[in-house]
Amino acid sequence: MDRISVLPEAILHDILARLPEKDAARTSVLSNEWRDTWYTFPILSIGDKIIIGSYSPQIISKLDILIGYVMRRLLKLREQSLTIKVFKLDMMPEHNKYMSHHFDLWMNMVSESCVEVLELCLLYSATYRGLPDGTEYRYDQYDLPLCVFEVRSLTKLVLKGKITLNQSFFNHSIKLFSLRTLCLRELLLEDKGIIEHLISYCPLLEDLTVYCCLVYNRKNPFPNKQFLESLFLHGLQKLKEADIQGIQEVYIDAPNLENLRYVPFPYFGSPIKLNLDSFTRLRCLRLSNTDVTDKWLLDLSHKFPFLEHLELCGCSMSDRINISSAQLMILEFTNYSDVKEVNIDAPNLLSFDYCGDHRAIISFLTSSDHLVFNASPAHEFRHGYYSLREFIQNIKPQKVLASLSLSVYHSNGIEQNCLSIQQVLSIPPSIKYLELDSSPNEALYFHYMNWLLSCCCPKTISFFFQNDRGMKPFTVFVYELLMGRKKQEWFDHFGDTKCWWHDLKIVKVTYSFNVDEKVDFKTTLNALLLPTDDPESVSFSLEL
Repeated sequence: MDRISVLPEAILHDILARLPEKDAARTSVLSNEWRDTWYTFPILSIGDKIIIGSYSPQIISKLDILIGYVMRRLLKLREQSLTIKVFKLDMMPEHNKYMSHHFDLWMNMVSESCVEVLELCLLYSATYRGLPDGTEYRYDQYDLPLCVFEVRSLTKLVLKGKITLNQSFFNHSIKLFSLRTLCLRELLLEDKGIIEHLISYCPLLEDLTVYCCLVYNRKNPFPNKQFLESLFLHGLQKLKEADIQGIQEVYIDAPNLENLRYVPFPYFGSPIKLNLDSFTRLRCLRLSNTDVTDKWLLDLSHKFPFLEHLELCGCSMSDRINISSAQLMILEFTNYSDVKEVNIDAPNLLSFDYCGDHRAIISFLTSSDHLVFNASPAHEFRHGYYSLREFIQNIKPQKVLASLSLSVYHSNGIEQNCLSIQQVLSIPPSIKYLELDSSPNEALYFHYMNWLLSCCCPKTISFFFQNDRGMKPFTVFVYELLMGRKKQEWFDHFGDTKCWWHDLKIVKVTYSFNVDEKVDFKTTLNALLLPTDDPESVSFSLEL
């Protein structure tokens, strides 16, 4: 007997809400009862990629099937006077023009059903006309119905893609009195003040994202579109998080702001302005493409007494960087300019991610005993063998190396002349973890591993696989090398010199994917299908 189907509808809806979207949708074919439950389920996620696919010769008829399906669900919810908790719409650009009048109807229906979360992702297509070469342009966009901004129940609004907010917006009543999360990405604005006008009617706003929105002229959109250059927001007493990207001048009156990400365009030429020092309650600050002075870094504790997480990416800084903060717990630093020194005085620092010049000297004046240190030094083989080894040796104090996870990637390839290194008599520094996601040509396997394992002595080596870039045969080679099966070939290459990895007692292999323990390593690895959506890994734990 099916006892689940007789449960109250509210419990069945709760079960569906906990399932992945595809699995929840499949319940509708189990029985008539489950079908009725699905059609009254107040969470709708509509996407033509999932239902239709990226291309179909019968595209119009399939779009009509999609339209009918959405209408049946919305009408069912309306008939029973049910509130729509979530409505998500994600459409392909080539379908927008055919679907736009249906979008209007759906927006009206979900607005009347007191929708709580509304997410629209409508990409755009563009060809151009009227240009000197005689080509045409078509700038497909969707004018969002103004009824959306009258929904008092709306707590989250996400608009992505070429959705247009037009001039009539200024003369319309906005009633987003319950809105707490607002995300505006790549919208088309007929006036540069539209976003400011919208946000001024959101008194409870807690989380704001504004990303690369365009101001344009509807009559002649292509030549005259430009990125929104300024944003001035006042009276946001409840705002806790803000993510502002692609805007050069920003002023936000938000005394309780705790989390800020700011990324202006680096190539605009216009000066960058941000009232950063007014956010004295910040706990997380992420800056990109901005000027950061030595004095500002040294004053972190004074300016931001609650700051726990700092990320600096591609910022203009001096070649000697000094960071001092008693509260800082997470530090992320990405900079490919010529950085000579990074000095960190942060006694409570738990995590440091470094991606930058491999010649930099990194010193921890103070740090936590529980520090996790992840490094991806930008290595160029023209600097030869000692650059990576010296990067590790230039980390002070040496006890920090016990927490070092080192990621080595060579985007420009590996040259043999740089791997022909002299013998190293001392055992290299020990580190926690070595990550590899690129491989040399097969002819360089021995030379590359000699170069790499002469630079560091890792407790664990991991190989990552997402695309088929020659990593499988290289990983098999390293496996056989660590297991001692390549020892004679090693001596043939480098003489009878014994290396530290020749004395390994234990090599433990772990996988991120399911394996048959009865199958040998090479067969197991070759059975892994690539490419994968998420990277898979194989790890070797080493014990001397």
